[in-house]
Amino acid sequence: MKPNFSLILLPLSLLSADAEVNSNLFNNLTDDISTISQTAKMQRANIDYLPYIMTVFDGEELSRAGASSLKEALTLVAGVNIASDNLSLFNPVFRGSNPVAYGQSKLIIDGVEVNDLFFDGYTAYLAMPIDMIKRIEIIRGPGSYSNGHSGYAGSIVITTYKGEASEGKNGRWFVSAGTFGTRKAGASYTLAHDDFAFAADFYTVHDNLSLSYGQDGLSNGILSYDSLGIDNRPLSRSGNAPSATDATMVSASLSKGPFFIDGRLSTYQHGSGGGINYALASDDDHYNIDQWQIRAGAHYNAGDFAGTLQAAMVQDSFTSHQLLGPIGLILPKPITYFPVVTFNDGFYGIHEAFIRTYRANNTLTGTLFGGEATFGLSGSWSSVSSEKTMTTDRDSGTGLTDYSSTLPFFNPDGSIHSLTAYMTYERPLSDSLVGYASLTIDHRNGLAAQIDPRLAAVYTIDPTNLVKFSVSHAHRNPSWQEMFTLNNKARWGNPDLRPESVTAYETQFIHRFETEHTLSLNLFQLNNSDQIYLQYNTPLARYEYVNGSKSVIRGVEGEWRKRYDTTSFYAAYTHLWAEDGNGATLPNVPSDTLRGYITQTLDKNWYGSLSGRWQNTTPRSATDTRDDMKAIGIIDTSIGYKLPYWNTEVQLSIKNIFNEKELYPSPKGTYTDDYPATGRAYLLTVRGTF
Repeated sequence: MKPNFSLILLPLSLLSADAEVNSNLFNNLTDDISTISQTAKMQRANIDYLPYIMTVFDGEELSRAGASSLKEALTLVAGVNIASDNLSLFNPVFRGSNPVAYGQSKLIIDGVEVNDLFFDGYTAYLAMPIDMIKRIEIIRGPGSYSNGHSGYAGSIVITTYKGEASEGKNGRWFVSAGTFGTRKAGASYTLAHDDFAFAADFYTVHDNLSLSYGQDGLSNGILSYDSLGIDNRPLSRSGNAPSATDATMVSASLSKGPFFIDGRLSTYQHGSGGGINYALASDDDHYNIDQWQIRAGAHYNAGDFAGTLQAAMVQDSFTSHQLLGPIGLILPKPITYFPVVTFNDGFYGIHEAFIRTYRANNTLTGTLFGGEATFGLSGSWSSVSSEKTMTTDRDSGTGLTDYSSTLPFFNPDGSIHSLTAYMTYERPLSDSLVGYASLTIDHRNGLAAQIDPRLAAVYTIDPTNLVKFSVSHAHRNPSWQEMFTLNNKARWGNPDLRPESVTAYETQFIHRFETEHTLSLNLFQLNNSDQIYLQYNTPLARYEYVNGSKSVIRGVEGEWRKRYDTTSFYAAYTHLWAEDGNGATLPNVPSDTLRGYITQTLDKNWYGSLSGRWQNTTPRSATDTRDDMKAIGIIDTSIGYKLPYWNTEVQLSIKNIFNEKELYPSPKGTYTDDYPATGRAYLLTVRGTF
């Protein structure tokens, strides 16, 4: 049956709790495309009318599909793959854009960017249980969807249950247990009345995972053999390495009238896996990525404009306590190089870095010349609050010596200060066409000012078909690790790095069969330049971060979604034509990916799901003689039972039910094999409301 226009405008039923609100909006909507677009932004619904290539997932639907964490949820998204490294730091890669660099995308949780300053990644938050998440919005491609937060390759906007407090009291809780000693627990609570709102949430995640690695980097890496005749190759090891996770997050927010304050504390500890220097970790070797932040501000009116002024203080830290080299490791003395030193007890290191950041931001939004305009100005000031570098004495090979001032593992005098101005403007050009423009100017100390424009349009062909167009330019500033790491031959920082840059061309066609049934097809081209990667410096015998990598990535993506009363379908396919700057196939990027899920309500109590993901072979660099990585398909399933009397439900999920061997690509000259991932896993979850 062909839907009428007013049904097409009904906001997507992503939020059952907002059904009454959406119904009221529906009754007032007209065929004015400007009204539709504005409602879409305010309600985070009707995303088809927003000038971005984006997908929205409901947290409850994802949990029914078997996803138990943000990381698992992202594996179901079109155009997003998960990469990993020697330390099991995880990195969502959007459309193959520079898999070896963090910071390609931004993660915004309840309006606050949480990328850490050291890596510019968000590994710690990928462990966030899906039961904490109300909605996930994934924006593929550059642009500022959330004011002041501009992603290079994409953005992930998370709204937690705490983040949208509704009138009255609302509470949720969950506990989980499963394979590898997995234990999870969490809860959220919101209280709202008139102009007062309070909300808080927390979660904890633990497992005792251990993964099997092949021969480590001592067999063929930078510490294996050198011109001085040092030969550590016989010390190369393989076997199980600690990959356990301990993560905890606590946050709270309070608002009264125009004033608000919120804070978040996140701790994340993980086993060192492949080791900092590509030497297999052992025993209790681990690293921590911790972050806390506090923010306060106020909303105000300035004539016809509504403003928000806020200030924040953030502390990011990276600490590592681990055996950097096995018993018997031989190294030259750091200054004279002779004589060489044998470390009979192994080479141990304690590295700690704490970075403090102060931020301020002011945003104004209002009507201007018949359109909606937003103006913003933000600044940040980051510096080292403390740093520690202690290792086994490099002259004697025994005991611990403090090298914080003589051989620090990163520059303790490094600092990053930036000032960013941004504006967006959106205006209906006709009853069926909306134009959109944005401009961001970013200036960081030591770097030239970066100017990022974006132009987009949404054209409604008829009530069931619409088209989006956009062209944009964006940049990614180098991270603290890329600029300031010192005294580590596996990765040496470069303070003279330039920002990465991309010019993106995108178009999307969307057909809406009915309100809950859509099919979209989008084409894109990404011209990347000055991308940052590690390059071996032969005279200095070390890997250094440099600019220079280029790529042209062209692709096509398709998404299909259909919801019935009892069944929900989602399917996505991505094909990439990706080349480096010399016309060779881009390494570490699968050209074809397919993912999707089905959820089914069996009766008033029972439900089940089936989800899967597949990718074809992944090519390696031209100088890597190993075979391409094999194609792999993973299938998950889950079943749940509701207990309405107690406002609870029980769910059993099985991940990777056929126990396929999933791997993450390792760079040439490190591990002989690729980095391992988990196999089949079981998880039992009990969740409820109060």
